[in-house]
Amino acid sequence: MNQKIQVKQHLEAGFKITSLDARETLGILDLPKRMSELREVGFEFKDRWKRVKTRFGGYTRVKEYYL
Repeated sequence: MNQKIQVKQHLEAGFKITSLDARETLGILDLPKRMSELREVGFEFKDRWKRVKTRFGGYTRVKEYYL
């Protein structure tokens, strides 16, 4: 199964996904590229910036994709 299909099925199952989630659960290192490829073939999804705490106690933003 290719990575685009894995991401599509993950989203269709009702899950949200970030780059960290994609790496840990699906083994996908370049999630933004997979999302771009899905958009090119007409798959529609939403995204937003999410503020998350870092392991050093600070905060950063990550892109979260969802249906």
